[in-house]
Amino acid sequence: MAAKKVFIVYAHQSTGSFNAAAKDAAVEVLAGQGCTVEGSDLYAMKFKATATAEDITGEVKNPDHFRYAEETKLAWEAGKLCAEITEEQCKLTEADLIIFQFPMYWFTVPAIMKGWIDRVLTLGFTKT
Repeated sequence: MAAKKVFIVYAHQSTGSFNAAAKDAAVEVLAGQGCTVEGSDLYAMKFKATATAEDITGEVKNPDHFRYAEETKLAWEAGKLCAEITEEQCKLTEADLIIFQFPMYWFTVPAIMKGWIDRVLTLGFTKT
């Protein structure tokens, strides 16, 4: 495998969990193959799971009828998303491979991972 940049988005609150062991094994194997591995440990970062107007720096287009998807697309285009989001978007942009490591909670991702997906994968940045 050619050296690649790997980004792991990790969502589990226990360092002794199976998910932590799986993440650690991935880091070890990938680094051993010459990859650069960067991660975001959402619980350790205390990543905010809620998508709100606070994700935008400055004024929003329509404060009386706030629509998150539209407002964050405009903020992304204008470079007015909060640092927490833009830092994660930068990690995504630089990655050749992205791994999402999380437990299944009621057939879906944990709320903190869902919040990461909703907030980081904004319209414009990942889709139009």
